[in-house]
Amino acid sequence: MNLVRLLFFFLFIQVLAPAEIHQVGPSDDWFGLLHGDGLQPGDEVVLLEGTYSNPRMLVLSHVGTSANPIVIRAAVGAKVIFRRPDDRQNTFNLSGTQYITLKGFEITGGAAAIRIYKHGDTMAKFVTLEGLHIHHLGGVAVTCNHVGNLYEGMVFRRNHIHHTSGHGEAFYLGSNSESNGKTQTQFFHGLIEGNYIHDLKGPQVSQGDGIELKDGSWGNLVRDNVIHDVKYPGVIVYDTDGKEPNVIERNLIFNVADSGIQAASDAVVRNNVIFNCGGAGIYSRDHQSAVVGNLTITHNTVVNTGKTALRIIPPSKGKYSGSVIVANNALYGGTALRVPADGFVTFSGNVGQGSVSVSKLGLDEWRNTGRLNRDLTEALYPIGGSSLLRMANPRYSTKDDFDGRSRGSSRDVGAYRFEAKGPAWRITRGFKPIR
Repeated sequence: MNLVRLLFFFLFIQVLAPAEIHQVGPSDDWFGLLHGDGLQPGDEVVLLEGTYSNPRMLVLSHVGTSANPIVIRAAVGAKVIFRRPDDRQNTFNLSGTQYITLKGFEITGGAAAIRIYKHGDTMAKFVTLEGLHIHHLGGVAVTCNHVGNLYEGMVFRRNHIHHTSGHGEAFYLGSNSESNGKTQTQFFHGLIEGNYIHDLKGPQVSQGDGIELKDGSWGNLVRDNVIHDVKYPGVIVYDTDGKEPNVIERNLIFNVADSGIQAASDAVVRNNVIFNCGGAGIYSRDHQSAVVGNLTITHNTVVNTGKTALRIIPPSKGKYSGSVIVANNALYGGTALRVPADGFVTFSGNVGQGSVSVSKLGLDEWRNTGRLNRDLTEALYPIGGSSLLRMANPRYSTKDDFDGRSRGSSRDVGAYRFEAKGPAWRITRGFKPIR
């Protein structure tokens, strides 16, 4: 066997080498296993039930592959808790990790629960956080804001996040713009779906956004999240620096001290249900380097009694960054629309412009704003004969609705396609099904 054939033989054997399954418990050297970069592509760490606590700084730098990701998960049926004894460090630091999944366990205590950042020139990317319960922290829950990191392909799915501190965001993604109006950090092609986020407020929280996609974040999908009782907007996006827009769809957002959704530019906002906000239900204004424009706001249902349902403030310099379309929305509250009268924004198929009461929209009487029960679901869902039915402009229709049901040829206004049997999912505190 010549040298070249021998080299290929050893490479072949290495590819076929089986990944390892590491099963550890709180009394084992779990810290030594997780810390550093020793896990190999395809390795799986199964955490046995118990509480894992260590005062040292835990840094994971493991690198998997797309075909063989590294998985760190709780054993089936096991209650696994990572609890830092103080908030001097983050509980998990993911430094240059790639193709790694953290799944099914609880994180509490510490500063940030999970901080993700590059290691030297190795970008942190393709990280999946799934089924985590993150709560009672000394800071934010998940941060991806390290200067110079290109955060690609992150997946944050079905996580339960509440009671943060400090800035208090559940997901702090990207960074602020630099003095030249550009960002050195990008968060792109991410998927933030099906998370349950609540109670990011109180004297220990200075901001408390639910999901914040900072300046220059692009091509991200934010969908099917339930967000309530937060201090700042439920979802906020800035601009994408001319790249793919961010899509915000099928989210339930309520009891927000600020706006429900704030989108400066470069965003598609569709099929969301929003109610009981201290600010506007949907709000757009210039923000840092983002200039209002390139917005499509369609098929949302917003109930904001005594407040504004949808508000757009024109660009400070008078020139929009792109077209603005507001179509097929059900908007009702003290003021349904506060928008510029410059003729630039396209309006079509909306129901509820002006100070229109809920009863005049043909919906059930608005009751029990602070309580979630059958009455509330029916207040947001159109009834037979509603003025929301068959009034949408088909040019701006979305392919599905808030429940993920196909709209087909429906021309119903708002987040729902009307069906006599009612909504597929009744509004409640907790996780919303992912369709």
